[in-house]
Amino acid sequence: MTIVGIGFIVVLTSGYEKSWEFSWSGIERNIKDSISVYEIRNISSGIGGNGKAIPEEIESRKWIMKNATESELMKLTEFPNGNMKAIAYEGLLRKKEFKNKKELIENAINDTIYSVYYDSGCTGMKMGIGEYLIQNVLMIDNRIEPFSAELITDFGFSELEKKEILTKFHNRKQ
Repeated sequence: MTIVGIGFIVVLTSGYEKSWEFSWSGIERNIKDSISVYEIRNISSGIGGNGKAIPEEIESRKWIMKNATESELMKLTEFPNGNMKAIAYEGLLRKKEFKNKKELIENAINDTIYSVYYDSGCTGMKMGIGEYLIQNVLMIDNRIEPFSAELITDFGFSELEKKEILTKFHNRKQ
């Protein structure tokens, strides 16, 4: 009987997802539905294998960032999935009226429990949330090849703030 009981518990807990415990209060149903679909996908640069464009992935991500409220995005920075957390952080950074962007990016740099899975072309990468935001959203990492100016979005950071953010990013615990 004991072996059967242990086996039963193992079977029940082997499929457990931390997202089952996430409190969805304060998050609209359409945002929740989009997240439920998106949470199993990787974040993409928009270019798939063989150089094919995959704009639907980017549009899904943009839709969540555009339609979720600031409070919904703040709550989603606590979601137990790195890709969803990254989308929430990015959505807040892209909201012009959001005031605490420097503090937010510093929190993202320290948010190391979950990883982002990022695809670009034929390459898939696992990276930290802060790394994704610094390198692929803010595009300010001075340790990688610079992006062309027309690709870079101005998020309102001063040069001093960018330097402080990069210092925290490069000195983070990995």
